[in-house]
Formats: sequence, C-alpha cells, structure tokens
Amino acid sequence: MKKLYILLIVACVSTKGFTQSSSCAQTLRLAQSTYDQGRLHELEGILKSCLAAGFTKEEKVGALKLLTLAYIYLEEPTRADETMLLLLQTDHYFEINPAVDPAEFVALYRTYRTREIYRVGAKLGVNATRPNVVETVSAVKLAPDSEYKYSIAILFGGAVDVPLNDKMTLHGELLYLQRKFELDLKVERGVDDTGKPLINGFEGFEKQNWLSLPLSFEYKLAEKKYNPFISGGVSIDYLLSAELSALRTKDEAASVPETTFDLNPLREKLNLSAMIGAGVKLKMGGGYFVAEVRYLHGLTNISSAETAFGNEQATWDQGYADSIFKVSTLALSGSYVINIFKPRKKQIIK
Repeated sequence: MKKLYILLIVACVSTKGFTQSSSCAQTLRLAQSTYDQGRLHELEGILKSCLAAGFTKEEKVGALKLLTLAYIYLEEPTRADETMLLLLQTDHYFEINPAVDPAEFVALYRTYRTREIYRVGAKLGVNATRPNVVETVSAVKLAPDSEYKYSIAILFGGAVDVPLNDKMTLHGELLYLQRKFELDLKVERGVDDTGKPLINGFEGFEKQNWLSLPLSFEYKLAEKKYNPFISGGVSIDYLLSAELSALRTKDEAASVPETTFDLNPLREKLNLSAMIGAGVKLKMGGGYFVAEVRYLHGLTNISSAETAFGNEQATWDQGYADSIFKVSTLALSGSYVINIFKPRKKQIIK
C-alpha cells in the first residue's frame, strides 16, 4: 500500500511539473503576441509568475529579452539594465544577432562585459627530462660513452586562465612535477692480459619531486574549431625531494648491491626554466579541453661544485661524484578549464 502511495505522489508531482511547464510555454507565446501588438505595459504582469519559477532556461532567456526590449521602448533604462543583466546571468553564452535584433538592444548588450573573466581547471600529463651537463665531475676516469638518459615521469595540478583580449591569455599553474633520468657511466680500468678493456659500470636512476609554478602568455593563432595557440614564459620550481638508486658492476661478473642515496642536501632548492609551448583549445561543455606540448629549458644549476663529493657513501661505495648540471624537460599534457563569468555594466570613461 505504501508503494502505491509513493507512486501516486511521484505521478502527481510529475504531472504538476509538466502542466506548469506547458502553461509557461503558452505564457511566453502570449507575451510574444502581446509584444508584437505593442501592448508593452502588460508584459511584466504576464511573465512575472513564470519568471519566478516555471520557465526552462531557454524560455527564461526569451522572456527576459522581451522584457528588456519593452523597457527600452518604454524609456525605462534602469529596468532595461536590470533585465539585461538577468538575461546574461541566466545564459552566459547568449549572443546577439545584429542583422535581426533591434539596434537599441544590440547597443545595450554591448555596454556589458559578456566574456568570461577567468577559467579554472585541472591538468594531467607526462614529461621526459634529461640533464644538461655544465661541468663533468668524476671520482674516477670515465669512458667516452658515459651518458645521461631521459626517463618518463608524471605531472598534475591546477590551472588558471585570465583572458586579456581575444588573442592574449595570461596562464598560470600550480603543479606537482616529477623529473626522472638515468645515468649510464663507464669507468676505464686499463686492459687485461689479452688486451681486452676492463670496464666498471655505474647505473643510476635519479628521481626528483618538485612543486612547480609555470607562468606564461598564450597567443591564439586563429579563431577555429581547435583554437591553436603558442605560449612563452617561465617556470619557478621548488624541490621537495631527490634520491638516487645506484648499482655498480665490475667486469660484468661482480657488482656492488644496489643502494638508494638521499640527494636532497646536494640539490639546489629553487630552479628557474624558460618555457615555450604550443597547443589547441577545443570548446567542450562550459569550458575548454586543452592539449599542449611544452619545452622547459633549465636556466639555473641544480647541483654545484661544492656538493659534488658531498655524499661520501656514494663516492666511496659506488665511485660516484655529482656533475654540475641543469635540467631540460619536454612535457605533454591535457587539461580541462571551466569558464567563470561575472556579467556587469562596463565603466564608461568620459
């Protein structure tokens, strides 16, 4: 029995909602007819109840447009301003059609700020990092084929856009950024009795965790579906942690057990990078999906000559010394930003 009551209540509510929606649709048609007949004073009374509750979003926009036009022609500019503001708050993406809309309505619309004031969203991506060695420091003599190799890591965080005009956007992010790279160092120990070179190997894997603040200007290249853009700026990073996992091998037969070293005391806490990028912005829902490729070129050293032999365990157990280097990173990311609007009357400068 209780289930039957619940079904009856749901049915009544649904019927009431449908009836109200149908009634308000008829009300809007009546208001349009009244407007066409020039009986402008009657519009407010006709639309009042459905504006309070009942119109769909599309119907409410139509009703507010009729009221705005009525107040314009009735020479009530304050009330026309109020209904135009309500219209823009109801539909942030409302657009005029100068070829059809009355010139007075178009002129009033253009006195309002209708663009988004900023965008906020989230970002996720991957990056590849490789050290740029400024000065090689070694505890032993390295073979010529020693090298640093890039490795893949992740990044994620928040993003903010502040549109400056139709072309330029100020862009900022706050990211958790990993950087990883490999060390493949080879040590020459001469030759054996047969003349074969004796080589010790050092395989290292460094992982760094940064808090990153990239700031850039974006320039839109074209007003197209994908809105291609280029960007340039700087990134300021703060080091959270750094560690090195290392393994030393000898003559391909023996090895020193793999060890993990804390490199945090040996790394500079702040890193500054120059940044360039390119991407696309695809309109999606109430915002944009953004795909971007970005290159960051390290401008400051993150290691120094003073700390090159700072980790004695790594130097004596593994034969490792810290070269002086900067880091360069290539990143690929995707983000979604939501448009935030705050329509208001523009300030008129006299």
